[in-house]
Amino acid sequence: MATSPFRYFISPFLLLLCFEACFRVGDAKVGCIERERQALLHFKQGVLDDYGLLSSWGNEEDKRDCCKWAGVECNNQTGHVIMLDLHAQSLGGKIGPSLAELQHLKHLNLSWNDFQGILPTQLGNLSNLQSLDLGNNYGDMTCENLDWLSHLPSLTHLDLSFVNLSKAIHWPQAINKMPSLTELYLRRTQLPPIIPTISISHINSSTSLAVLHLFNFSSSLVNLDLSLNELRGSIPDAFGDMTTLAHLDLHSNHLNGSIPDAFGNMTTLAYLDLSSNELRGSIPDAFGNMTTLAYLDLSLNELRGSIPDAFGNMTTLAYLDLSWNELRGSIPDAFGNMTSLAYLDLSRNQLEGKIPLGTQLQSFNASTYAGNPGLCGPPLLKRCLEDELGGVSFTSGLSSKKEDIQDDANNIWFYGNIVLGFIIGFWGVCGTLLFNSSWRYAYFQLLSKIKDWLYVTTIVNMNRIRRSLQG
Repeated sequence: MATSPFRYFISPFLLLLCFEACFRVGDAKVGCIERERQALLHFKQGVLDDYGLLSSWGNEEDKRDCCKWAGVECNNQTGHVIMLDLHAQSLGGKIGPSLAELQHLKHLNLSWNDFQGILPTQLGNLSNLQSLDLGNNYGDMTCENLDWLSHLPSLTHLDLSFVNLSKAIHWPQAINKMPSLTELYLRRTQLPPIIPTISISHINSSTSLAVLHLFNFSSSLVNLDLSLNELRGSIPDAFGDMTTLAHLDLHSNHLNGSIPDAFGNMTTLAYLDLSSNELRGSIPDAFGNMTTLAYLDLSLNELRGSIPDAFGNMTTLAYLDLSWNELRGSIPDAFGNMTSLAYLDLSRNQLEGKIPLGTQLQSFNASTYAGNPGLCGPPLLKRCLEDELGGVSFTSGLSSKKEDIQDDANNIWFYGNIVLGFIIGFWGVCGTLLFNSSWRYAYFQLLSKIKDWLYVTTIVNMNRIRRSLQG
């Protein structure tokens, strides 16, 4: 029986159709899970949405796929909700416990809204959560304990800024049980007194940062923000062991004592804000080791001593604020090495001397150096003493002044001799003619003969010229 030629054409064609069907199945998006859709709708019931930003959430036929709702993202293959991002949507109300049904959720961001009430501890059931951002809600949100955080082993990012944690007395212990945490933001959370698990007799203040070295959460942190709290005591040397830290913000607390030399070990640090505290002592030379630092704010403290020359090693520094301290001495010439510097504030100190020339220091506004009566030179209007004397230094200026005085004396002697010579010469001639009649007669006879000779010579030459022209 003869084989049909169409057989060789149809077989590959059917094979291509099978491949296309397989790819279509693989690319097809699965709708959301009904249980998770109901959990989101229950969450919506507790939300105040004055601007209708959640209008796409509903039970209508065209709204049944929650994966298409605003702020919701699902896994394409399983349909499970993996992200809920409703940050900065002007939402209010309360965060309900129904979100705990989203067992596959990896990212939850409800920050920059007006949520209030007690934060549900059921969020600890979201064991797959990698980032949790509930910060900067201004509706008086509170959380009475953070023990539920220990059930989130995959969490790397935690932001509870502005959440009232005044009753979460064991917050360091809870955070210590999060092995994957790299970013921790607890700005203005009214952190309660730290109660260590063991007795520490040498620590007087229960809110001292010194007890933080008891907890091991520093080993993996990259970003740490504990600013705008009531933390007291000194900064522990243990921060020097946080070698992975890139961002440290402790501003606006009540920290005192000196800045530890151990900060020099934090060679990966790019951002450091210790402003608005009660720190004393000098700025450590070890800061010169922090060559990756781009932002440094030590303002509004009680720091003394001089600015270290080691600052010249921080060539990547773009922001430097040392204002409102009690720093003395001159501005180091090494500041000229900080070529990346875009913002500088040295105001309200006791610095003195000439602002180094030939650097970008002259490009800043005069307000950068305000409140330092001893500073002089551009961009300040106050001139330095050596500039007024016209020299490079005070001693060389005095030497130059002596040379100028010597030159003036020489000039006086020179012109005095000229005048004296003129007087002697004038009276030597005129005086003789005045008092000796015979010499006077002979002198005037000579002048008369010279006059006659000049007259005759002039007339003769003019006649010769006239005759030559006529001929």
